[in-house]
Amino acid sequence: MHTMKLEVEDSKLDIILNIIRNLKDDVIAKYEIINDNIEAKEFMDISQKSLEKVWDNEEDSIYDKYLKV
Repeated sequence: MHTMKLEVEDSKLDIILNIIRNLKDDVIAKYEIINDNIEAKEFMDISQKSLEKVWDNEEDSIYDKYLKV
């Protein structure tokens, strides 16, 4: 089995979903729609350095894994 990742513009998502739904049975085992919010990504990129400074100590080291993308 293989996994394929597609990045589709919001306006084209319905077209792709229609194609997937109309494929022969057993062609696609499962599919998932993941909403990658660009604004959220930009916020995380901007906030990354500030968060690292705030959490850059032993007390909060457990949270360091959440700072890495």
